[in-house]
Amino acid sequence: MMVMATKATDVLQIDPSLVGTLELEGFEVPYTHFDNAEQVHTSLRVGEIDYMYDRSFPTKGHSAVMPAAIAELQSDGHRVLVAERSERYYVYLA
Repeated sequence: MMVMATKATDVLQIDPSLVGTLELEGFEVPYTHFDNAEQVHTSLRVGEIDYMYDRSFPTKGHSAVMPAAIAELQSDGHRVLVAERSERYYVYLA
């Protein structure tokens, strides 16, 4: 997977073709994996959509709280993107 960080804005550009889905309890959310990124970015851009970091969860043991937290974010009107890196799920909101 190829990713680029723009130093001036520190936004990680994600190719939309690299976004899949992550199945949670009864629903799916957009998902990408960026272990090749040098750091965790506070801002992501997928196509024309900008996302800002909100919170993270461990990849192991996330099922206890992550699905409910993401469902709540979506019910509040947020667009959610989950990115996996180094054994954590990072949640970004648009």
